[in-house]
Amino acid sequence: MKILSLITLTFLSLNLFAQSSNQTVVELMEKSGSIEMLKQFDAITNSKIAEKKSSFENENEFKKFVAIMSSGFNSENAKKYFIEYFENNTNEENLKEVLSMYNAPLLIEMSKIELEANDLSKQQEQLAFFQNLKSNPPSQNRVQQLITLNNELGTSEMTVKLLQNMIVSMAKGANNAQPKEKQITLEELEQKISSSLPANFLQQMTNQIVALSMFTYKDVSDEKLEEYIKLWQTPTGQYYIKKTLEALDYTFSKMGEITGKSFGKV
Repeated sequence: MKILSLITLTFLSLNLFAQSSNQTVVELMEKSGSIEMLKQFDAITNSKIAEKKSSFENENEFKKFVAIMSSGFNSENAKKYFIEYFENNTNEENLKEVLSMYNAPLLIEMSKIELEANDLSKQQEQLAFFQNLKSNPPSQNRVQQLITLNNELGTSEMTVKLLQNMIVSMAKGANNAQPKEKQITLEELEQKISSSLPANFLQQMTNQIVALSMFTYKDVSDEKLEEYIKLWQTPTGQYYIKKTLEALDYTFSKMGEITGKSFGKV
């Protein structure tokens, strides 16, 4: 009985150690701006869906497409799965350290800058900024700083992975809904999707992200940006980046599966 109790207590301790409370996760999501970012997901999705309207022959088919895409890719699902991953796959103590980091004036300031720069209302301002870049290019030092920041955050690699996982999840859901004789293997699905992406897709994404970063941090000094990069290079910063990228991967895969099943039914 004593041995059984010890084993039970051990596993309970391991489970508690591997999880974080909802309160801590939500507090961190609010501090980091992740909640605000996820709230914008509906507007971004709707905008991308609207771009495809001209490729449909009639209104009813387009409405079906909108319903299918919205069933999986929406801000409620994004928030739900993102928080779910953090609750089940992070450590409470480590998240408390990340929270302390986000209470630092520099991170409060930079989070605000990033949220404002990525707001959909800034699109015209972005276009004007990029047009002006031709005559006023950034310094080589600033470009290198932004490349380093992208590498530390793993943004471009994760973006490519998210897109691949999202498409694979959708295709997998649709494939599983087909009659057995019409289904193809997961390996075939992944191969078809992988071969459809451009060979230099990662480099293209890196170029785009660095360009967007030029706009985001346009009013930030080199010294402050350097300090910001060093913050993400700390063990606490690296832990949070790793868990955030994993949470995004999990979230997009889950939303892709829902959308894939909806496609399969149609």
